[in-house]
Amino acid sequence: MNMNADANLRWIDQSEIRTQQALASMLLITAYILGDWRLVAAQCGIFLLTVLHYDLGPYVLVYRLVLKPLGCLKPDVRADIPEAHRFATAFGFSVLAVATYLLTTDQATVGWILVWTLVIFAGIGFSGWCAGCFMYYLINRFGAGGYFRHAPVDGTAFPGVRPPRSGGR
Repeated sequence: MNMNADANLRWIDQSEIRTQQALASMLLITAYILGDWRLVAAQCGIFLLTVLHYDLGPYVLVYRLVLKPLGCLKPDVRADIPEAHRFATAFGFSVLAVATYLLTTDQATVGWILVWTLVIFAGIGFSGWCAGCFMYYLINRFGAGGYFRHAPVDGTAFPGVRPPRSGGR
């Protein structure tokens, strides 16, 4: 198939996504080391801003305005579905909102477990499989329309796997 098979298929810089995963993980690990729930809340806010207006996401801006121009990271542009990544970020926001609440109550242990779960899934996502994207595509396979109407990019072995470099669809 060609790129026009799905009107919402876009060229997405996977290096930008990996930068977000790495920086979010670093902030959350720092939060744990310092025992500071406010850093978890800050990451929660970063996710919310990124979901509401992707181009204003702080990590997106760090990548686009600092890391990429300095040549620290090279673009890895592939045909992909932006809704899957937005859903993953929104889900991460939801998990961190609950974690922040728990960290401010007497259930901090459960809050930190949620934080570490997110860190682990971000690490796995950095390696090429996104749990949030996987959930998005599962919802798609169960027949949900609307926001969830887009199927994975052809050529991916498993839902949530980073699309192939060819970008073919």
